[in-house]
Amino acid sequence: MIYFCCDRRRREAVRGTSLNGIDFVEVLDRAAAVPQDRQRFLHLHLVNAPNGLVLDADNIRLEGGAAVEVICVTMGLDGQTNVVVIELAQPGDFSPYTLNIVTSTLNPAPPTSFDPVLSSITFSFKVECPTPFDCLSDCDCPDDPALDTDIDYTARDFHSFRRMMLDHMAIASPSFATGHPADLSSALVDILAYTADQIAYQQDAAQTEAYLHHARSRISLSRLTRIVDYAVDEGCNARCFCHLSVSSDVLPMAPSTVVVPQGSAVCTRLNEQPVTFARDDALLMKSRAVYETCHDVAGLFAAHNEMLFYTWSDARCHLPRGATQATLAGHLPDLDAGMYLAIEEITGANTGNHADAVIDHRHVVLLTETQAFDEGGDPLTDPVTGDEITLIHWHARDALRAPVCVSSETSIEEGRRYIEPVSVARGNMVLVDHGQTLSNETLPSVPEPYLAWAPGKGREAIQRKSGNCAETGCEPRQAELLPPRYQPHLAYAPLTFSPDYFAQSETIAASDVLRTPIPADTYPNIALQSDDGMETLSYEPVRDILASDSAARVFKPEVERDGAVSLRFGDNVFGRRPLSGTAFLATYRVGIGSAGHIGADKLHHLALALPEVTAVRNITAGAGGRNPETNANIRKRAPFLFKTQERAVTREDYKTLGQRLAWIQAVSCAYVHTGSWITTFALPDPKDRVGMLDEQRTELRHHYEKYRLAAHDVEVSTPVYVPLEITLHVCLAKNASKSHVQQVLLKLFSAKRLTNGRLGLLHPDQFRAGQTLHLSPLIAAAQNVEGVIAAKATRFRRFGDPRTSGLSERKLKFSRTEIARVDNDMSHPGNGVFLLDMEGGR
Repeated sequence: MIYFCCDRRRREAVRGTSLNGIDFVEVLDRAAAVPQDRQRFLHLHLVNAPNGLVLDADNIRLEGGAAVEVICVTMGLDGQTNVVVIELAQPGDFSPYTLNIVTSTLNPAPPTSFDPVLSSITFSFKVECPTPFDCLSDCDCPDDPALDTDIDYTARDFHSFRRMMLDHMAIASPSFATGHPADLSSALVDILAYTADQIAYQQDAAQTEAYLHHARSRISLSRLTRIVDYAVDEGCNARCFCHLSVSSDVLPMAPSTVVVPQGSAVCTRLNEQPVTFARDDALLMKSRAVYETCHDVAGLFAAHNEMLFYTWSDARCHLPRGATQATLAGHLPDLDAGMYLAIEEITGANTGNHADAVIDHRHVVLLTETQAFDEGGDPLTDPVTGDEITLIHWHARDALRAPVCVSSETSIEEGRRYIEPVSVARGNMVLVDHGQTLSNETLPSVPEPYLAWAPGKGREAIQRKSGNCAETGCEPRQAELLPPRYQPHLAYAPLTFSPDYFAQSETIAASDVLRTPIPADTYPNIALQSDDGMETLSYEPVRDILASDSAARVFKPEVERDGAVSLRFGDNVFGRRPLSGTAFLATYRVGIGSAGHIGADKLHHLALALPEVTAVRNITAGAGGRNPETNANIRKRAPFLFKTQERAVTREDYKTLGQRLAWIQAVSCAYVHTGSWITTFALPDPKDRVGMLDEQRTELRHHYEKYRLAAHDVEVSTPVYVPLEITLHVCLAKNASKSHVQQVLLKLFSAKRLTNGRLGLLHPDQFRAGQTLHLSPLIAAAQNVEGVIAAKATRFRRFGDPRTSGLSERKLKFSRTEIARVDNDMSHPGNGVFLLDMEGGR
């Protein structure tokens, strides 16, 4: 099961039926007759009487923690026929265990007489161990953490400053930043942005296009920075997921056709226009934003407009964070892998009002597996209720980033009303990205040459001089015509740059699609058709004409600071020069950057004659857009590109280059002369984990091969993790709750990532190889907790070694290859322990 439900009603649904299931498990602990039998006997209570069913050791499977062997299984206990006594060889550890009822040792499926939902149960052998905490779990849907705005410290012009200030004020003081031009707040922001722009302009005053720091033209900056292999960022368009609601199924007329082809336009609301209409580019330009579909849609289905989640007779359920599967109510055979599915909250979980639905509680996932039929080819059903269901799985990279409420109960103030559904699933999803296609724009023809070199001068004359008289035939000198400069401009701007979403695969996870791509993965959306009077040829855009040969039909779009686009062609040395009189037709898209960052539910029209479509709206807000790089940013970044060290010479070089791998947070290096040469021993410290895999060690070694010096070997060492013993004596105030303070301290001194995104003080990323661990920061962190009067350490040493106590020096030292470790796992104390000695409080 993937739901966490507070009201367990499945047992009541099974009770009295022909199926059986697990009611609960009782661990015989303190009530055992002899101490040796404690935690060795399990009493498995069934929902219904077994009625001839006999379970043996082959039908019981225990998973989790240390392996536990089942000795024997006995049916019935003291006249209770629905109790199964399970004898184990030894008790389990502190880890959670799962007891499964299986058909046999070779068949993990539950017996046919058992309900598949109640065929397994999770329990703990240490349930009777004393604990100061309340075991009742919180059933309310957790709130999302508050988001903060990112401040762009590289802003260098008026619009960037203004946008950054408005974005910050929208979060810091929502009532202040209204965004209306005539509002006092907007006037103040404009004045501050203007002042900041003037200061930036004085620092980067333009003098001449020949120097990087004085050039005013963005095209000049792009060409100058090409000398140091710097590629100017032209930006990227935004994208979102759009939902198409239909009144009836829309299927293609032929197998090779689609109902919504790639490139179909969707736009924001237009007055007095229906939801769907025939495409009209002039009409689309009147809308706030135009998006176009990024892939074909083979069919639209009315059943996919709104799909309910199936909760298996339970109530007050939610999909937890990280879930990658769910169950939908109903038979949905047209729901296939490769489709995008949206999960949307449609009503407030606490109030039951549709207006209280949180827009941020929307998720889009890529389906990887669906199951609507059973093994016999019949619709999949719940074996208890007989309701038709459909099982779905989605991509692991689309795991839910926040819980999704499926059903809930209102607060006391709202009358404790049961609400279902809170969230629904929606199909008929299509990925759309910002930008409007303009087709067949006529560009000026290539002009005829009107200038010429003096006789005997020019490129051809120089080549002729290099040959002998027999080759040249003593030809008379003729004037060589100068080819004209041909750089046509596009009529509309800004030109769209977008990634190739499906270059590697036909499907891509929704989270990867919405992520902002790097500049190297974006391409200009433009194509040219040339007609020189004899043939029609196509020209393709490239990033750099210098990488093309003399016959390549390529061109490069160059973007000025105001967004105007000019096209640069080759010169018959690097790229082919178009012949004089050649006419060009351009097809391109316009729309770039943050202009496409529209809010959710803003798209309203589909520019396609499809009357079955009754509603169009974007489930997610426009995201992933990036504005073109400004002149100030180019001047800042380009001069430092060639200074990037691409050769490992010093230990610092090995540390810096090693951290380019995403899984490494730090690298420590040592030079050792091994007899004939020097070997660098690199010791990586992985992120978010303890230990390093062999594949990671091999990856780092191959990574260093590109940068190491000749006759200089590199070896990757494995860090040695040193477990510690830390005990703090904490004095509490009289009115402080001992259990509450203890819980706060254990959360603060945990080895996990906290719910607010911060790391626990004992998280593996808090320790470095060879780092000296000081005691004072730990004491200070404990004393800052509310309710703590004083704290002191009574044990601070390596695990099981009293000789290494660091209480006197207030610190522990480690060698270069050692990393401290405190997992504080009661099942594995050898990985480090952290204990609290509480005094006082209530």
